[in-house]
Amino acid sequence: MDITYTLALSFAVLGSVLSFLGIALRLLDKERRQQRAEQLLCLAVIAMFWHVFIYLLIFTGHIRLFPELYNKGIPLYYLIAPCAYYYTLFTLYPSAKISKYWVMHLLPFAFGVIDVIPYALASREKQVALLETVVVDLQMGFRHSYGFIDQKWHYLVKFMLAFVYLMAQWRLFYLFDPRESRIGAGARYTVLTFSIMYSLHLLLQSGLIVTILVNEMQGSFILKNTGQLVWVSLFFLLFSIWMFVSAAFHPFVVKRRIRIFKSNI
Repeated sequence: MDITYTLALSFAVLGSVLSFLGIALRLLDKERRQQRAEQLLCLAVIAMFWHVFIYLLIFTGHIRLFPELYNKGIPLYYLIAPCAYYYTLFTLYPSAKISKYWVMHLLPFAFGVIDVIPYALASREKQVALLETVVVDLQMGFRHSYGFIDQKWHYLVKFMLAFVYLMAQWRLFYLFDPRESRIGAGARYTVLTFSIMYSLHLLLQSGLIVTILVNEMQGSFILKNTGQLVWVSLFFLLFSIWMFVSAAFHPFVVKRRIRIFKSNI
């Protein structure tokens, strides 16, 4: 078996496991699961996890066994960027309020839900038939007609929206003044690390998407090129490590802060 194939698959699987554990630890922590920032982070990572999981099924061909799962993540993927932005906002500015126009952020999600309806209503036989071609030629994931719009637009719109949200996300750091905030250095370091990892992951993933959409003739080859996919999987793994470590060591950090606080009383 090709070593790059093994690495790409291993990184993706290990990253998925660590992401799942990171989410589980956050949800099991009563204090953290009540925080808006942590809830949004979990939602964003669930969407990322689902994206990787579905791609693994496609890449290995096992998606043909579960045709009902295909393209169901499209609405979720639109939520990653706004969740990342608001996670940063509520971490740096815990008392910040959501705009009364917050529902506008859900419009792409609603748009995605509507567009998956044609595939969801298709018979299982037609779904399997489509997936038989997708597994062989991944470009069919862009070209199939099971949607109200050309499927390329999902990738283009998602990329453009993610870029806008990311710029707004980094603007929060630019405007943040630690002298006027009670946020500890640990929280700032955590959200900064998240933003860097997310930016690099998005940059690498977006580069592949743009290349695929611009050069359709080589799109399927690029998606099957494990040498390039291994980097995407590696960045996802690094992000998942952060997700797990930041959750696993949080109780120890909190206890240490309590001890320091008591010793200063």
